[in-house]
Amino acid sequence: MAHNVAVDMGGTFTDLIATDGDTGLQVAKSLTTPASPSQGIFDALAKAEIDPAAIEYFVHGTTVGTNMLIERRGPRIGLITTQGFRDVLRIQRIVRPESFDLHWRKPRHLVDRALSLEVRERIGAHGEVVQALAEDDVVAAVERLRAEEVKAIAVSYLFSFLNPAHERRTREIVQELYPEAYVSVSSDVFPQWREFERTSTTVIDAYLKPRIDEYLTSLEDELDRRGARGLLIMRSNGGVMATQTAKAQPVTMIQSGPAGGVIGSLQLGHDLGLDPLMTADIGGTSFDACLVAGGRAAQTTTTELEFGIPIATPMLDIRSIGAGGGSIAWLDAAGLLKVGPQSAGADPGPASYGRGGTEPTSTDANVVLGRLDPAFKLGGDVQLVPEAAWTAVERIGSELGFSAERAAAGILEIMNSNMAETMRLLTIDQGIDPREFALVAFGGAGPLHGAYLADHLGMQRVVVPPFPGAFSALGALMADTRFDYMQTRITYSDNIDVETVLNDFDDLEQRARDDFAREGFGDPPAMQRSLDLRYYGQNWELEVPVAGGVITAAEIAAARAAFDAEHDRQFGWSFPESAFEIVNMRLTAIARRREVLLPDVPPGPMPAPVKVGEVYFTEADGLLSTPFYHRDDLRAGNTFKGPAMIVEDDATAIVPPNWSARVEPQGSVILEVE
Repeated sequence: MAHNVAVDMGGTFTDLIATDGDTGLQVAKSLTTPASPSQGIFDALAKAEIDPAAIEYFVHGTTVGTNMLIERRGPRIGLITTQGFRDVLRIQRIVRPESFDLHWRKPRHLVDRALSLEVRERIGAHGEVVQALAEDDVVAAVERLRAEEVKAIAVSYLFSFLNPAHERRTREIVQELYPEAYVSVSSDVFPQWREFERTSTTVIDAYLKPRIDEYLTSLEDELDRRGARGLLIMRSNGGVMATQTAKAQPVTMIQSGPAGGVIGSLQLGHDLGLDPLMTADIGGTSFDACLVAGGRAAQTTTTELEFGIPIATPMLDIRSIGAGGGSIAWLDAAGLLKVGPQSAGADPGPASYGRGGTEPTSTDANVVLGRLDPAFKLGGDVQLVPEAAWTAVERIGSELGFSAERAAAGILEIMNSNMAETMRLLTIDQGIDPREFALVAFGGAGPLHGAYLADHLGMQRVVVPPFPGAFSALGALMADTRFDYMQTRITYSDNIDVETVLNDFDDLEQRARDDFAREGFGDPPAMQRSLDLRYYGQNWELEVPVAGGVITAAEIAAARAAFDAEHDRQFGWSFPESAFEIVNMRLTAIARRREVLLPDVPPGPMPAPVKVGEVYFTEADGLLSTPFYHRDDLRAGNTFKGPAMIVEDDATAIVPPNWSARVEPQGSVILEVE
């Protein structure tokens, strides 16, 4: 029987969700295997009793690339750039994270200065050749980098996004002289103005290529050996792509793991009639948040590896910090309690996993407070060891002069505060009122913290979706195939050549048709056009949609009006009569996903709890007698008040004393403040 399978590989657990025509959806979790990442995938398949030869459609979301960047475990790489621009990555922008921090030092980029080499060439600001490419310089640079045994080479020339001829010839020379090296060229990676961001992104793409190619090739070979078919990779923009595209553009995988949860939340909001939403994806090592409003997930083209190291590529605007079930609690030099970003990961994991971990983590704190009960195995097979959790938490509590319960509560409050601060960056700091949003809490630890995060921001409703621990995998199974394209052509409003704009869009659409044909689609994708506009004299632009088909002056005027309205919404002012500029043409091409139907929950009477235990909620309440309900026993229409716990194989949800819960026919549990 053919299966459609999605696997989301996180830092602690590898989550699998599968569907077929007869048995609906099934979930399996296995511990991630950092030494051999693909092994966790096959462990999850074995737990789900799925024969790889029966897989027809396989989507994979992974944090392999993200972890490699964070830990800087990539190979030595080189950079070839225009003469005079070798230090663009070191100069960066004239900004600092803290204006008055005299001890701050710029982070080092991923390519050493000694391996940043210059060649004579110059493309002008209108795409004209000012100085021809000195091929002998390129040959000398490649020979130097080959002698240094770099694994990948990034090529970034000035204004190559307008005329990529020099970059393409350089790639040909690299492939002739050093065929073992991987090559990334900026006109393919990020064909847009701003040489610093473009060069940084191209370097990061080159840094990822050897490891991503090795990982995906190994996974493909093993799946092929076992008879599986149809492997696709989750993209940062919320779409999926074939492995060949992923190997060619690994920078588009930076948010591969958490993107699936955002796509699932988008569908969930549509099914429940809830909008706007904020996602709270809490796994073993990280917390990821994103906004969904107006039926669209927030998008961005710029994020940062760390301050001053930009990654510019179309992606979901997901903000992440090191906070999760494995986050380690520790004391700083002043004796203050901190939580994360260090994580116990999958090996050895939290102390309560009984796998050799001794440091106190947020999972251990939840065990001490009775919120995670050893009677219910995590992921279906991780047997919690409460004695180990108590030992770890008591040790740090004694250093603080606290009881184990108070120390555990402090660990969780600090972790919740850290996550809530990230949520404020997405809302309050952007002039958005979070009280208007419903919070979708998922990931293995999301439902444990959802209500407390909502309290921090004054939110009134939390949604615990079906299969919360594997929800990112479920979202990946729902994802469209999506490609984003862009062409910079700065044009003043008094000199707009509509024919040129139309030709640029035609070129982008032809690229889309070609790419989707390579992805195996017979029919052309759906196309969505947009323009990046700015007022004359501004340095940053806003994206607005533009009608498809023939571009006319009327469509340009409509885009201008939409820009004025969006500028006023974001900044509180606009200049409708002023001159403006078109900066970029953008195109999004989408081929619709396979439909995934969630099983309905039938109505029925309120079930009896599977047990009643003592749970610590606040210092004022102390231990409260709390019913534990198994989620499989709950029926549509069931309502109950907190305190209560909802347990299932892949997650545990808390209903605090001042909250109530309601089960929806679509399977979600909605928590609301009483």
